[in-house]
Amino acid sequence: QLSNIARTAGLSFLTITDTKGNVVARANGDTKGSLSGDKYVVRALTGETIASAALLPANILQGEGLAPQANSDIKSLDGKVAKHIDSGLALVSAAPMSDQNERTIGTIYGGVLMNHFYDIVDQSSHALGGKSALLDGDAVVASTITQPDGTRVVDQIVPKFDEAVKNNQPYIGTDDEGGTTYLARIDPIANDQNQVIGARWYGIPLSNFTDIQNHTTVTLILWGIVAMLIALALAIPIVERLSRSIARRSAQVSAAAKELGVAIVGSEVSGDHVAQTKATVERSGKLIANLDSGNNLASQKQQLTDMNSEIYGDIVVIDTLAQEMSGRMQQAVTRVAELNDVAGGLNKLVTGSSQN
Repeated sequence: QLSNIARTAGLSFLTITDTKGNVVARANGDTKGSLSGDKYVVRALTGETIASAALLPANILQGEGLAPQANSDIKSLDGKVAKHIDSGLALVSAAPMSDQNERTIGTIYGGVLMNHFYDIVDQSSHALGGKSALLDGDAVVASTITQPDGTRVVDQIVPKFDEAVKNNQPYIGTDDEGGTTYLARIDPIANDQNQVIGARWYGIPLSNFTDIQNHTTVTLILWGIVAMLIALALAIPIVERLSRSIARRSAQVSAAAKELGVAIVGSEVSGDHVAQTKATVERSGKLIANLDSGNNLASQKQQLTDMNSEIYGDIVVIDTLAQEMSGRMQQAVTRVAELNDVAGGLNKLVTGSSQN
């Protein structure tokens, strides 16, 4: 019955003891013996239920018929045998057995030995991708990591284990296993007393990240080119509209400048006529001052008449120019206002600000 239960539950061993820790029955055969020295059985006999990761010693494994599964020569990275292990990394559970009066009459003790047991690591890799491994101490005892020839990496030292157990903290970094560099995470496995006894190893080949990086770089470059082309396609019409607007504003500025130029020239012409009239009046005054009753009187009067005609003509011209200058100045005021408006529009086009 124990054998059927253990097989159905996927257990490596299942054992029943009496109140003294003596073996009553085993799933792996009829080997007798005592588990009175096993700390988990001792605690279960006090009424405690325990579930923990554990390093099972050789004598326990021997009694359960599991010693061959755990015995291994562990090699270093150079292929030489570094050490031999006969203990086993396991998940164990122990619970008290009680009668109808709630008195403890024994224990039931079972578990799964991880050494060379590949179901868990295979399922982990299938679910997560990458590679998985279990470490008994610093030694790989089950893994999906493969050698170049396709065989599993097992019974091999993992030097990075030391970095994972210094402060019972995970190690994240690169690790070389089976001739491949991995980006790996090593999480310590601790027992119920928080003592590190092994580790879980998970890694992804670093080359995968290089491929992803290269693909991402190429993708970003291509999308950058596409984005630039789209930006140019959108910017060209905007620039054309802006250029046309600036050209239109510039034409307005040019027209206003011409109008101001005409007004300025008109003011200069008016000034010339005023100076000319002033000179004529001065000559007329001198002529009047020199009038006498001599023979030249008639000639001098004629000269005065001519000068008066000239002055009258200049006054008419000055009056006409003055009226024209008044209109021109009014146009100049209007053009100055237009120039301010144009300047404000150009400033807004260039800077986005409405300030002049």
